[in-house]
Amino acid sequence: MELKEVTLFETAAKFGIFSIARRKPTVFDAFLNLAHEVMHPESAFTPLTRELLGAYVSKQFGCSFCHLGHLETAFVIGGEEVRSLVDHPTEELKPIFALADKVVANAVTEEDILSFLNLGYTEKHYEDVVFVCALFGFANRMVTGFRIEYDDKRDEASSRFLAKGYRMKN
Repeated sequence: MELKEVTLFETAAKFGIFSIARRKPTVFDAFLNLAHEVMHPESAFTPLTRELLGAYVSKQFGCSFCHLGHLETAFVIGGEEVRSLVDHPTEELKPIFALADKVVANAVTEEDILSFLNLGYTEKHYEDVVFVCALFGFANRMVTGFRIEYDDKRDEASSRFLAKGYRMKN
């Protein structure tokens, strides 16, 4: 059997996540719109908390592109001190990350939800955790499937842009 050359990985290395836009512009546009709706409208969490949750979930999924990119976005929103919060979460972030671990593992029980709510969180908080985890589950698999790695020279500007919103056009 003859091996064929696979050019999509070279394109991914050159253009990063925008290589997906070059291949499937309608899918990429729909993804950005979904990302914007999950990460930027009114939420029970601040944009910073959602970015940190996205970076955390991406680390759990093993997606360095999204993990590092969303840490950079969190930095733009919250400053240098937020860079360590994925690895060393505050007391406020610990139950959010713990719930995210359950969502990522497809292991959420009613007891987990009730425990989370008993900490003072609302059903809206729970819903937002689920949507962020779901969004990043899709994004992480898309990015790792195309073998897109974070390159700070190529990707830093777009990570900083995300702090303002995910839509490239309205």
